Amino acid sequence: MIRIVIVLLQLLLCFLLQSAVMPAFSLAGVVPDLLLVLVIAEAYTRGRVAGMLTGFAAGLLTDACFGDVVGLCALFYLCIGYAAGFSKKIYDERDYMVPMCMMVAGEFLYSFAYYVARFLLRSRTEFGYYFIHLILPRMVYTVLAAALLYPLFHGLHRLILRFEQKED
Repeated sequence: MIRIVIVLLQLLLCFLLQSAVMPAFSLAGVVPDLLLVLVIAEAYTRGRVAGMLTGFAAGLLTDACFGDVVGLCALFYLCIGYAAGFSKKIYDERDYMVPMCMMVAGEFLYSFAYYVARFLLRSRTEFGYYFIHLILPRMVYTVLAAALLYPLFHGLHRLILRFEQKED
């Protein structure tokens, strides 16, 4: 129960930071995807189901506030959380390279799926422009933000794990 409350608080905090604070620190016109960092961190440390549920909640929150199609971001985050959850089998709490590589892959997949759903299906085929001006800067900025936030999420995960083991 405590884990659910903490994940919901993390979701709310990341959403507020991403939508209210980070636009003031935008680089190249993009902001980092802090919700994606949370989804991948949760999936990497807890597995596929936790990644899917966190991704679905993060996507619904994004869709409800910013999307004109409810469920699109929820589907993308859910799929990324599920895919990142497979790495739970190789989880090592000292390894930071695997989650960072997943951040790069997750951001690329999210941005590419968003491009296909929102632009390519409307016959806007300027993928090179979209990649250079939006996907690539967003990937770099998200990984930089992940390098700062992932250790916090990971430390909180270990703290919750100790608390849960004390209860048992």
